[in-house]
Amino acid sequence: MVLRSSTAGIPHCAAASRKAETAGESGEVDYEGPWESLDDRPCPPDNTIDGISFGAPFMLNWCNGCHGSGIPEAERQGAPLGVDFDNLDDVREHADRIWARAGDGNDTMPPTPGPSEEERRMLGEWLACGAPFQVEVD
Repeated sequence: MVLRSSTAGIPHCAAASRKAETAGESGEVDYEGPWESLDDRPCPPDNTIDGISFGAPFMLNWCNGCHGSGIPEAERQGAPLGVDFDNLDDVREHADRIWARAGDGNDTMPPTPGPSEEERRMLGEWLACGAPFQVEVD
């Protein structure tokens, strides 16, 4: 997987503000879940998970063996043609679908044995934060 984007990336604060509507009546954000969709899953304000440290290695280890544009149809293990995660733009385009199948408590992909619960939680957080390429840490 090559982490390149046709845009400069999604700023961490933009992804976090996109999740502001997840606050309940009390005004508190539910960072524990479970969530019904990626849109409901908030980006923690202290997120440090990015494409360099987590996203690219996760996608390479768990997804790109079947979800790559260079993988012949007969070798995709049923992965639909066109559902490819070759770059960061592809991951962002399919983020809802990736989350629903592999993020947080969702475990229908990849087929077993798959990532640990912690890796799935990290995937959910990375996607909820807009799949940032690199997070600036103060």
